[in-house]
Amino acid sequence: MAVLPNHSHCKYCGNPTPYGEDYCDDDCKALWKAEESMEKRKDIIFYAAIAISLVAILAVGAIIRLV
Repeated sequence: MAVLPNHSHCKYCGNPTPYGEDYCDDDCKALWKAEESMEKRKDIIFYAAIAISLVAILAVGAIIRLV
């Protein structure tokens, strides 16, 4: 049985990297950061849409009670 040296795997592509390294090259690091940024943007939009929907529902409820 062969013994593998200590190593990590790239967060983006999964290729083996030297132990302690997060990415195999700068391209993977840039792609990972771009993907992470896109996910954060999607999360912000999602929670903003929920907040706006909640405010709209409460506003409609208040208007109906006034009429």
